[in-house]
Amino acid sequence: MSIPIARPWFYRTAAVVAFIFAQILVLAMPVKLQEPGDWGFQYATRNFAEGRLTLTHEQYIQQSQEAGGESRWLSSYGLVGDDSWAFTWAPGYAFYLAPFERIGVPQLGASLLSLGVVVVLYLLLARLKDEETALFGVTLLVFTPLYLAMWQRVYMDSFAALAFCGMGGGLYLYYWLSRDRLGVRSSAAVLLAAGFLLMASVGVRYTNIAIFVVFGVHFLVMTVRLHRHRVRFLPIGLFFGLGIALSGIGLLAYQGRVFGSFFNSGSEFAQFGIRFAWDYQLGEGYGIVRRNIISLWVPLLAALPIILAAAPAFVVAAYEKGFFFRRTDNCPELPVHIYRVILGWAVAVFGIYVMYDWTSFQNGARFLFPLLTRFYLPALLPMVVIVALMLRRLSAKLWGSVLAVLVVLGVIFFIQVARIQVYFADGATPPSLSLPAMPANISAVLSEECGL
Repeated sequence: MSIPIARPWFYRTAAVVAFIFAQILVLAMPVKLQEPGDWGFQYATRNFAEGRLTLTHEQYIQQSQEAGGESRWLSSYGLVGDDSWAFTWAPGYAFYLAPFERIGVPQLGASLLSLGVVVVLYLLLARLKDEETALFGVTLLVFTPLYLAMWQRVYMDSFAALAFCGMGGGLYLYYWLSRDRLGVRSSAAVLLAAGFLLMASVGVRYTNIAIFVVFGVHFLVMTVRLHRHRVRFLPIGLFFGLGIALSGIGLLAYQGRVFGSFFNSGSEFAQFGIRFAWDYQLGEGYGIVRRNIISLWVPLLAALPIILAAAPAFVVAAYEKGFFFRRTDNCPELPVHIYRVILGWAVAVFGIYVMYDWTSFQNGARFLFPLLTRFYLPALLPMVVIVALMLRRLSAKLWGSVLAVLVVLGVIFFIQVARIQVYFADGATPPSLSLPAMPANISAVLSEECGL
């Protein structure tokens, strides 16, 4: 059942109003550097904006003292040479944000990313169903607590990790839904942008490679299927590969320049190792997964309450597509191959980070939800898509009530976490998260450790 309004301008105006209201909420809260990673990203962004890809030993010590005084140093930088320190996290977001940092409006960079995601999601849902569904999905997206929290945290890569894969993945799916309606030039442009943004998302966060693989497999399968049916697709499909190449070349060039090899990533030089369950023996790896499942479900539900609707929505959609039994397709608006992509997208994110060792060693209930759940943010868009399609089948009053409750919860949770100066009392990290204290004679200590 739908609200009896048929004019597209109403839904589009309402979506703009929802975005503006969310933007006002985000801008009303001052930017705070709440974790060591925020400090690292801020300094990396400034350094990139000033043309410094690496720091000398002296520069690293100076910036560490500026960032943390005598209590902390820039842990997101690592030693990559005799007198060279480099940012060890994926560099994509810092490069993207650098021009906005240089003109003094880093928040504008995050806002443009959010606008891009909203526009792409609206187009995708309108193509899948209708503009009423698109309005529902956009509102659900922008008022998700974790979305607001990470949008406000300009100096952290989590929001950009969602935005780039969300825009790229959304445009890719939009192409396959509209392929017969798009002209040759439009198809080429959409696939070029999709490929570029999906590969750029890997440059923003290395683990987004799992999402990229999902889309890559789908592209190969569809290419083979169309070839078997003698459909001319390869010339247009090459633009998808060109977009990937353009973005990938930039990442490889950076890694070759900074880390000495095209295939060396910053993770190999990080001061604190990044490890997953597969890096451990079977028993230890199982323990990591088990601890994450036990400790993270409460903060995940606070950060992404949409999970409560998304999990059953995926199951219902699978049933209606005939995955469990041979039966008539009762969900024609969602093609089977599109369903598999959005399911694979969500599973890729949750599948990787449920195996992340760092989160498994924290007591998830002790900390505010963005600290441990921000890694799962790239899974939000596919969950919004499936929930919007499934809940829109309910009566207007029912889905409107559900949406209103989620919006209120999102605003309340966001305001609570955004007002916190730091996530840890007195600016210190919890014992299990603490970094080594910076000694008063930091210069001498680092010189001795690094052989300088």
